[in-house]
Order: sequence, then C-alpha cells, then structure tokens
Amino acid sequence: MPKELASSPPLITTELPGPNSARLIAEDERYTSPSYTRVYPLVVRRAQGAMIEDMDGNRFLDFTAGIAVCATGHCHPRVVQAIREQSERLLHMSGTDFYYQPQSDLARKLVQITPGNGPKRVFFTNSGAESVEAAFKLARYHTRRPHVIAFFGAFHGRTMGALSLTGSKTRQRAGFAPLVPEVSHVDFPDCYQCPRRTTNDSCCWKTFEQIEDDLFRRTVSPDEVAAFFVEPIQGEGGYIVPPHDFHVRLKRLAEQHGILFIADEV
Repeated sequence: MPKELASSPPLITTELPGPNSARLIAEDERYTSPSYTRVYPLVVRRAQGAMIEDMDGNRFLDFTAGIAVCATGHCHPRVVQAIREQSERLLHMSGTDFYYQPQSDLARKLVQITPGNGPKRVFFTNSGAESVEAAFKLARYHTRRPHVIAFFGAFHGRTMGALSLTGSKTRQRAGFAPLVPEVSHVDFPDCYQCPRRTTNDSCCWKTFEQIEDDLFRRTVSPDEVAAFFVEPIQGEGGYIVPPHDFHVRLKRLAEQHGILFIADEV
C-alpha cells in the first residue's frame, strides 16, 4: 500500500457519497441484511494510519479507529508483516481440537500483562458478545447461583444472554422477549448527570442502596446472585466515568457475599 496515504491531509473531491460509493451502497442494500445499520454513507477502499480513503478518492481523518480496535492505526507495517508471515504458514486453526504455538504464546502474554496476582486463565472468543455469554455461563456454573446484576446504560452485546444484561436503549431489546430470566439492573453512578436528578455528589452512592436495600432485602437474596456485570467506563451509556472508588467498593461488596465481579472491558 502506498505510504503517502497516512501522511495525506483530508480531501473532499466529490459530493458525498460519490458516484462509485453510491453504486456500491445501492448494491449492498440489495443483498445485505438490513440489520446492519451504518452511521455514515462511507465506502472504505483503503486505510493507513489515521486516514481513510473512499471509493471516489475522498480522504477522511478516522476518529472511530474500528471502535478503538485499531490502536496502532490502520495497516501498521508490523501488524501487516505478522499477518503476512502467519498466512504463509497456516490460515485455519481449530483451537478446540489441536494445540497451536501462537495461541499458547498469546495466552501467556495476556496472563502476564493483565492486573491481579492470583492464578489466571485465558478463554479466547470472537467478539465481545461471545465473551459476555461465556462469562455469564461460567458465573452460573461456578457459583450454582441463578441471578446476575447489571447496570442501566450498559451495553454488553446483542446475543440473547448479553442482550439480557444490556440496559442502554429499549430498541436494543424490543421484539426479543422473553429474554434470559434472573437479571436485575441498577443505576450506574454518574456524578455529572445524576440519574436521580440531584445535585449532591452523594447520589452517586445510591447505587449501593439500590443493591443492598432494594434488591438484597426485597427482591433477591445475595446468596442467589452469581455475578455483577459492569463496564469499568460505560461506552454506549454515554462514556460515563464512575467515581474513583466505585469499582473498589463494588468488588468489596461482591467478595462479602461470594459474588463474582465481571468487568466487561472489550
């Protein structure tokens, strides 16, 4: 790929979408599932660094970065080289049938760099929703408890179990009931825009009153709760950063009752 794209400035040469992009969009809408919603009429032809070029030669500065997946930019030379070398050795793997050195190497590296001093294991998945589904099943299986607690504003995915935890928008859940039972939602603390419409910072700690006073005393005993599912920082909920010690206090509450603390940071 030409190196000049990464250092080229944004450039608009046609109306948007351009004629080539418009033709492909029309074809895509004819053959592709309407469940794929696109935010912009952008048809990407190539990308490098932080720059994207469409089918008509228009160039854009990419602020999405693959929803933060492209941390090294598009088509970083070292990433491209690693993919090229691996594709020449092996393209398909069956990790549930055989052993592969890259998989073991990556598992070891992830164990080394993730926080915590206790024993760790790695379970590889294809997506965030699949990761949440696996954690959901593991939490119930390990604890032998049925109930889980998630947060309003959370997005955990759209598969059935993950969707049951998702509490960001009604349109995510509409039409799919009944969802997985034994799921409760509580407020995620937001001291900037308090969900309880108060100006006192102490309202951020009303979450724990909801859990301990409302849920644990009136709805579900803590010894029936398998896990808390929580995003360290809510994304779809509005990029909400909770108070500094919120997760510490939630983890302490979980340990007090033998509840698993599951951080969805995908």
